Amino acid sequence: MSGVQTPHDRLGVFKELADVPNSRRLHQYASAYEGQDTWAGYRATVDLGERMSEEWARFSRRWKDHMDERGRHHALAQPDDVEAWSVWMLDSFSVDRAYQHWNVIEGLYDWLKWHTEHPHTYNPFHMAAVEPESSTREIWSRKIEKRNA
Repeated sequence: MSGVQTPHDRLGVFKELADVPNSRRLHQYASAYEGQDTWAGYRATVDLGERMSEEWARFSRRWKDHMDERGRHHALAQPDDVEAWSVWMLDSFSVDRAYQHWNVIEGLYDWLKWHTEHPHTYNPFHMAAVEPESSTREIWSRKIEKRNA
């Protein structure tokens, strides 16, 4: 990720949700994801030790709970969902702990974009981080600091 400094650098052709044609927005796939544990499919691809496995389970549970409260599947977030979660995390944890949560779930969305069985053509985590004064941007900035350290 060297050289990547802004979330805009990570965005593809769709720079904001308004750029995404309605037919390609993630909410259009709600019925296809109903009852699916997409997280489990992603998690099975990552080899973790016991401690990190427990951490990831905690992070995913918090993300799934958040998305349930917002009435969406955990793999079908909108940038506003990410920002609301980022606000909650920064209110609840240190920026480093919020970054740990955020980074793991952001990884799910990167994974989804690279798998043809999923319709993901954008990462809502990156779209949410574009806003310069957002909580998501604050967490993104911590990510870049850690990568450049």
